Amino acid sequence: MSEYGDQELVKDCLNGNTEAFGELIDRYQKPIFNVALRFVNDYDEAQDITQTTFVRAFERLAGFRSELKFFSWLYRIAVNEALNTVKRLRTKEELTEIAGGTPTPEESLCRSELETNIEEALMELQIDYRMAIVMRHFADLSYREMSFVLDIPVKTVKSRLFSARRLLCDILMQRGILAYE
Repeated sequence: MSEYGDQELVKDCLNGNTEAFGELIDRYQKPIFNVALRFVNDYDEAQDITQTTFVRAFERLAGFRSELKFFSWLYRIAVNEALNTVKRLRTKEELTEIAGGTPTPEESLCRSELETNIEEALMELQIDYRMAIVMRHFADLSYREMSFVLDIPVKTVKSRLFSARRLLCDILMQRGILAYE
């Protein structure tokens, strides 16, 4: 079944084949979890958000419009669940980035310090700006996908992302992490 596209799996699931939805979970569980983790910085909360996202998606699958990308639709549900969790927790927590490869100890230390500074700076941003940075730079969504997820025009996405980057840069410059060039 793994050779099927998302649209075919959705159709199979709507026709009663729940294993098809299991395949969609297998495909997207990790990216949804990573997005949730970046919003809440709590492993258990991220797992809860991920699970709730798939439950909501399954419940709303009949309303999925086939002209949309399934992942974008699912991502929007995940963002909404994460925002609900952030509101519920009402705390500012660090965002984490999953580092790849095997760096040297020195590289690890430098990278860790930089990530910590960036994560702390991200947490100072308003949630709308933080979401823009996370979606574009951590989840690699296109402007169009971000527009769909946030339910705002592409121009607004670009403007928000530009402002978010400037604010983040200003924070990092105030901390002496970045130098003005």
